[in-house]
Amino acid sequence: MKEIKVGMIGSGFIAGVHCEAIGSLPKAKVAAHCDIDAARGQAFAKAHHIPDTFSDHGRLLQDGDIDAIIIGVPNCHHAGIAIDAARAGKHVICEKPLCLSLADADEILATCQQNGVLLCYAEELCFVPKFVRSKEMADQGAVGRVYRVSQTEKHEGPYSPWFWDVAQAGGGILMDMGCHSIEFARWFLGKPRVTAVTAWMDTVVHGERTPMEDDVIILLEFEGGQTALLESSWALLGGMDSHTHILGTEGVIHADLGKGMGLQVYSGQGFGEEAEQTRGWSFPDYEWIWNNGYPQEDAHFFECMRTGKQPSENGEDGKVVLEIMMACYASAAAGRKIQLPYTPPADIQTPVDIWLRAKA
Repeated sequence: MKEIKVGMIGSGFIAGVHCEAIGSLPKAKVAAHCDIDAARGQAFAKAHHIPDTFSDHGRLLQDGDIDAIIIGVPNCHHAGIAIDAARAGKHVICEKPLCLSLADADEILATCQQNGVLLCYAEELCFVPKFVRSKEMADQGAVGRVYRVSQTEKHEGPYSPWFWDVAQAGGGILMDMGCHSIEFARWFLGKPRVTAVTAWMDTVVHGERTPMEDDVIILLEFEGGQTALLESSWALLGGMDSHTHILGTEGVIHADLGKGMGLQVYSGQGFGEEAEQTRGWSFPDYEWIWNNGYPQEDAHFFECMRTGKQPSENGEDGKVVLEIMMACYASAAAGRKIQLPYTPPADIQTPVDIWLRAKA
């Protein structure tokens, strides 16, 4: 089995998660790293035992031993790095969202195809063991015909300053976590075409930090008649909430990712690095990386690189999700349902501009 050597681009939370996930896999390793901040990059490489680090991704891509790169940097840089990597003959694993425009998505897809490399869309919810088992049961007919997928992801707000910036992020909670919910619903239902989108969004808590949305509710309509009700928020105080309800004509499936580990603790003082959040009743994580699907996701992508098989979550999925998100911004701006396919205004710089113009 060929060893896959990875170049990690970025030093944030998600880059560390992928490093830990890859460290648990056979015949795979992070062999090089890149961060435009050289000091930060050196600290990250040392912490994760990566032999080489660069401040220019172009230099990393010159390394002939690197098979693939993982893009874990602000959203505005995804397209340029992905295109450069494809031209250098490297497989691409891109964190969500794929990019900030449909034109960039088309260019990424075309460049990867022209250079014979895979474009993998890093949507870990489709690899979460609880959710995978839930889909298996639904596909076996456990709840009859699934008519609605309900999915929620909420917390108090992002961990890095760039998430609050329009130019770097391209959107708020929708681009950060709503994209998870959208692709989860598509995947769970077998990826039928989305025919219409209705969305509501607002900035309810973090208006002093960003003009972008921090709370969103989405209704997706699929060509088979199913619907998805999705909630994403940076306005939930008191910790993380991530769960799904699958509603069928013969039953219900409920899967709780954040509070369903079977471990509950009451602590009057709180404990660990999150003492403030663990006072009272809490639901401590364990084996967080595995329970959230990251090793399974990376293992699947690496196996596709070895065999040439298309990944189950790929660049086409990333483009579809981006189009749906743009339709969500249009729906919230217009206060009405938006039919798909949807073409955004030609002069917008970022997806959230569609909504921000309506607020101005």
